[in-house]
Amino acid sequence: MSKYDKQQVIKFLNEKWRGQGCPMCGRGPLNVSENIFEIREFNDGKFVVGGQIIPIIPITCSNCGHTIFVNAIFVGAVERNNGEKENGE
Repeated sequence: MSKYDKQQVIKFLNEKWRGQGCPMCGRGPLNVSENIFEIREFNDGKFVVGGQIIPIIPITCSNCGHTIFVNAIFVGAVERNNGEKENGE
């Protein structure tokens, strides 16, 4: 399991989230997962080495269970390309 700076993600959500509470039921509270997960590209059930993977952080409503995913790279919880800088820097 991958741990990260949860407070950094909460700060990002507080700056970007529009509206109040859950986008589905309008209530909440919303809970930010303690772990980062992966979404893999669909390949007809076959595991592809080197295939695209998107690291995500689930945000779940405590009232209705609605879950959204936030891209962990975009919010700064993980570095792009496993820590390598873009353009070979």
